[in-house]
Amino acid sequence: MGEMKPIRWGIWGAGSISHQLAADFPLIKGAVLHAVASRTEERARQFAARHRITKFYSSLEALLNDPDVDGVYIATPNHLHMRDSVACLAAGKAVLCEKPFALDLHQARKIVAAAGSARTFCMEAMWTRFIPAVIHAKRAIDSGMIGPIRLMQGDFAYPAPASSRAFTKEQGGGALLDRGVYLVSLAQHLLGRARTAQALASIGPSGVDEQSSYQLQYANGALANFTASLCTRGTNEFIVSGERGVVRFCDPFYRAHRILTQSFAQSAEGSGGNGGGIRHSPAAQLMKRRLSGLLGALTSARGELFAFPGNGYQFELQHASDCLRQGLLESPIMPLDDSLEVMRVLDLLHAQIARQESSTLEPVRSR
Repeated sequence: MGEMKPIRWGIWGAGSISHQLAADFPLIKGAVLHAVASRTEERARQFAARHRITKFYSSLEALLNDPDVDGVYIATPNHLHMRDSVACLAAGKAVLCEKPFALDLHQARKIVAAAGSARTFCMEAMWTRFIPAVIHAKRAIDSGMIGPIRLMQGDFAYPAPASSRAFTKEQGGGALLDRGVYLVSLAQHLLGRARTAQALASIGPSGVDEQSSYQLQYANGALANFTASLCTRGTNEFIVSGERGVVRFCDPFYRAHRILTQSFAQSAEGSGGNGGGIRHSPAAQLMKRRLSGLLGALTSARGELFAFPGNGYQFELQHASDCLRQGLLESPIMPLDDSLEVMRVLDLLHAQIARQESSTLEPVRSR
């Protein structure tokens, strides 16, 4: 039996993400980067030369007319995701579309409908779900290692250049769509559908939410508190707290190389004895409470490293390529229903941001 034919990918868009993506292709088994397309031929030519790509085109139409392209990675601005995805699916090309999947739920449903009509593979490129550390942490959480999830906290905050399209409303900019989507999607991946959602935002001169925070509640009563910012640097960690422990996705959580796990020690109080002696005196119990946090951190915190070469895009690319080879129409890890569910939450948060009214608190006056 001969060697299996590789999955041949094309990239639509030649921005910074596309360059990082192209650099990771040598790390993938059974897939190659066959072509790139950009709005200008010269930009496509330079991209192809830099990454040693066989074909380059100056339009999406030309890329889709290439019979050797099996799938297209869509790396265009947010507001073009629906249009470009639908065009690729109509041409019979598999789609791996950058996050956010679309601008809203209505657009996302159009993509899903197009994939269903074409019976062609389609997936949102939420690469975080495929990072080794995240896969390991999810398995541990699902196994009950930290008990039922009660709280999730995190932020995605880095200063963006003033020229960034993230500040352009017409291109689907804003902290929520550009960065908050990672937090909402990871929470959905770990705990499922959110029951309620609330948002608060700082709208800048650009008209987009330059900073926004979100509180989500889940069916089991668990809460999630998230913040996204285009203006400042945050911790860029994601913390999951259960009844018996905590899992911390270290900076940067969206492509974490390190996971920190801590199990809560069982309380010695109520374990028996006559209640007498110095160990049970009020002073001893007070000291124990004051030191419990430090002692717990020293005795039960465990860090695990999941280092990997490249930028981290190779894992989602490998998964999507494997799905195509198996004839799947969607991913079992990032299914289309998950993308729709995340977009439903983003729509609710966006609606609250849009109608947000500022309330000024007057200073308290002395009598």
